[in-house]
Amino acid sequence: MNRFTLSFAFGLLLALSVSLKVLGGGIGQSVTADHPANEDIAALLRANGFAFTLSEPNTDPQWFYATKETCQLKIADVSVQGWHRSMLDRQAKDRVLLYSVEGKLYEHQPILMPMVHHYIGRALRYAGIKTRLVVARAIIIGPRCSLPPIATADLERLS
Repeated sequence: MNRFTLSFAFGLLLALSVSLKVLGGGIGQSVTADHPANEDIAALLRANGFAFTLSEPNTDPQWFYATKETCQLKIADVSVQGWHRSMLDRQAKDRVLLYSVEGKLYEHQPILMPMVHHYIGRALRYAGIKTRLVVARAIIIGPRCSLPPIATADLERLS
């Protein structure tokens, strides 16, 4: 096979691959479309009678500050890789810190399996295959709250 034929075949394959991804919605699809503006957190807080405000949009992580009578909660999306852990430990101080990851509550953020699932899903999305995002959420519960202030099953469903 001569060089021109090989180059032409490769170019044709590349054009076909890109056109399938564009037509199939693989390119330009938002990876955050499953969690627009964290509406699930807002809905959970509203359903449980909490008033809440959001931190500034340019903060990382962006917190939901929730209050119900004397109980104060903070909930935010955090990195699956664990980049926020030390900062969260400092912020929690004498309060209870929980993580909702892959449908379960943890006292310490699990890293290995959620990170493996995150990167496998990311590779599949690059290939144009839609997958569910791995979500990790930190929940800081104030000292004047009953434990848990929201049903455990509801907190687990945050991820």
